[in-house]
Amino acid sequence: MPKVKILVVEDEKILAMQLEMKLENLGFEVIGLVSSGTEAIESVKKEQPDLILMDILLKGNMDGIEASKLILKLYDIPIIYLTAYSDDETLIRAEKTCPYGYILKPFKDNELKANIRMAIYKHKYQKANVMDFEDIYREVTMFLDEKEDLLRKGLFEGEEFAWPFHIDIGIKNIYISIDRNNKESYNAFYKLLEDIISKYTISEENEISVYPKGDELCLEFTKQ
Repeated sequence: MPKVKILVVEDEKILAMQLEMKLENLGFEVIGLVSSGTEAIESVKKEQPDLILMDILLKGNMDGIEASKLILKLYDIPIIYLTAYSDDETLIRAEKTCPYGYILKPFKDNELKANIRMAIYKHKYQKANVMDFEDIYREVTMFLDEKEDLLRKGLFEGEEFAWPFHIDIGIKNIYISIDRNNKESYNAFYKLLEDIISKYTISEENEISVYPKGDELCLEFTKQ
């Protein structure tokens, strides 16, 4: 089994070297030690690591969070943040980049190993289960074509009821809403969720939201 290739982005040289030794002793391969966001982007482009350990507080104009934003726009690589701080403002900024972990310094071997293994597993699982927006588009329209008659005949309650969905399908948006005061509509809505949406992990490029709007319950896919 090939070793997991890790890029370490850490501007404290001694700490970076210590971290490299820890990782190698844990069975990982360190493909690079870089100290800035710019170097990190260049190294990712050249080396294509399996995972990045990214220090948040890098010196220079680009901190680790900004570097991660740029990397994630171009590459599908899991990132785990390294930091000595856990203030709310930093956490909020970091959360928006959807990291695979957040490890506080000083690092413990078992914590490093567990976070890296979980991040690699989660990333592989998501890649295997991600459904592109175009596939969601086809799946939704196929569901509606196949299930409309059954839904109109009262598939969920055995009673006749009007077609419950309001649907607007566009190039970058699928919008579905139902009357949330109607029990049968609720059943139909959650049947749609169960049969289509819950089967898939939505990628970072595609957002999904469910929210109330007046008397309606709304489900929305949006392609970024």
